[in-house]
Amino acid sequence: MPSVAKKISKFTKSEIDYLFSRARRIVKNQACTILMAPRQNQNYARVLIVVSRKVAHAPGRNLIRRRIKSIFYEEKLFTYNFDCVVIAYHKMVALSFDELKSILISAYHKVLHEDEGSVS
Repeated sequence: MPSVAKKISKFTKSEIDYLFSRARRIVKNQACTILMAPRQNQNYARVLIVVSRKVAHAPGRNLIRRRIKSIFYEEKLFTYNFDCVVIAYHKMVALSFDELKSILISAYHKVLHEDEGSVS
């Protein structure tokens, strides 16, 4: 699936507008806010990463982006039916890879659990 790896964070302007209009907040803490929305007309879910210049200098922002994309790909989060938006705050720079991984995975478990509850 290497072809998916390069596409999991590519969005057009209209897709971003659609994503934000349907997204709901799943996690909010001092490090980040995670929003999820139903997957758009793709064969895989995607992740939108928002890291402001106020968060860190360019190497720090790029590190955050690389970590999130890596977790998204390695844990196969792109197979779920939800597109994800991660809005990073200054405290995210201090998080380790494992802490960030647990936040993202718990967000997906939370949204999947809520989704199952609404179906029953």
